[in-house]
Amino acid sequence: MVAFYESSNLLHGSLPYIMGTRLDALILNVGEAEAKAIWERMSGEIIRLDGLLNKFDPESELSFINRQAYETPVPVCDELWNILLDCELYHKLSLGYFDITLKDFRQIYLDKEEHTLRFLEEGIQLDLGGYAKGYALEKIRDILQREKCFQALINFGNSSILGLGTHPYGENWSIGIPNPYILQENLGTMLLKNTAMSTSGNMPTHTKHILDPHTGLYSAKRRVVSVSSANAIEAEILSTTLMVADKENIPEILSHFQINQYLLFDLP
Repeated sequence: MVAFYESSNLLHGSLPYIMGTRLDALILNVGEAEAKAIWERMSGEIIRLDGLLNKFDPESELSFINRQAYETPVPVCDELWNILLDCELYHKLSLGYFDITLKDFRQIYLDKEEHTLRFLEEGIQLDLGGYAKGYALEKIRDILQREKCFQALINFGNSSILGLGTHPYGENWSIGIPNPYILQENLGTMLLKNTAMSTSGNMPTHTKHILDPHTGLYSAKRRVVSVSSANAIEAEILSTTLMVADKENIPEILSHFQINQYLLFDLP
């Protein structure tokens, strides 16, 4: 869906279901034809990435890896290879709390000469759910900057958001963090200006969906975490990581990253 509002020089584009959620984009202060062309490039790129990184799509490269990598080393395309190296680094920086195997990152072998991947234990699967939307936001940022669009809001289901420039009537994009347990209550606010944010949390209808790789158990904490950063990938990783991290480990984890702000709420 795409609509252009000439009176405010604003395009609203949306994909109702992509990367497991909804994508909405506001593109401001470019002409209608140019804004629609930018939206086409953006939406095409997100659809491409979903086809690469969605483990639930049997045709995706990630799904192929998950089916085959225990039986034999699987060649990995350059883009996904670089993503896997990124995830290996973030696994270390997060003290092991960020783990795309959801089990034990040590059970995958990345052959850095052959660019192949092998699972060392049966039952290992890769899940990029805590990385992919942040990566997609950085790809969208690249498109917007190439097209000299400096005012936009990109929103993946209110959980992963990129704000470029400012709101038309403000000095930033002001994003509320809703309390999933009390309707119409906000826990706090993030102010975005050329930055990204990511929010993770359990909610009454969606509990125990973030796994702690140290225990092998899904977190049942009534916790909500929001992180803002210049880097959308790192915001995404940290919001997932801090959902399950022990509080005493959080200062050390954060010391490895440059973030703007983080808000953590343990709810009664």
